[in-house]
Amino acid sequence: MARINAVLDEEVDYGFEGGARYKTNIAEMENGFTDRDAGWKYSVHEFHASFGDIDEDVRDFLIEVFHACRGRLHSFKFKDWNDYRIVDQPIKVLPGTAAKIQLYKVYQPDGWPAYTIRPIQAFNFCRIVDENGNPVAGTLNKETGEFTPDEEWGNGEYRIEEAEFYVWVYFDDDYNSMTINSWRAHTAKVTLVEDRFDFDAENVPDSWDGDE
Repeated sequence: MARINAVLDEEVDYGFEGGARYKTNIAEMENGFTDRDAGWKYSVHEFHASFGDIDEDVRDFLIEVFHACRGRLHSFKFKDWNDYRIVDQPIKVLPGTAAKIQLYKVYQPDGWPAYTIRPIQAFNFCRIVDENGNPVAGTLNKETGEFTPDEEWGNGEYRIEEAEFYVWVYFDDDYNSMTINSWRAHTAKVTLVEDRFDFDAENVPDSWDGDE
């Protein structure tokens, strides 16, 4: 398997629906209560599309992408129009070092103590600033979501001022279902699954688990 550094056409992306999936392990107790714990540390996103009456250009594009990926083998970038931005979010760094950090997004409703951390591993752009609003010079690896500063991190607060990101995905089927409805009218059913990968940066906090 490999990662294809290319983005599915953003106009094609508009036909998809989907979002995050979690895995919760549930044990039923004798008293009727349940004991639940998290099976996954991070969510996995899924996207589904049933394109109706697409024209020949879109049909050909989807066929070419499927063949380029060799079905489920290779992954590529996808834009989730429901969730593709980070705005004015604090981010933890490693003060006193010039170590790389893994970029992530925090989901925390206003007034809630609970929050969830999501590593972001494919970027369009990302601007990081210090506590005075000055841009932090460094190198952003857009394919892994890792940022390496040119100088050591200080002790102050750092923030992601603004960022736009993609999701690494792969086709969830080795079979490409394409229906010919009529001349120049075609239907395609597509499912994409997030292709999350490991990282070794040490700055990413754990999600809230109720013990804090």
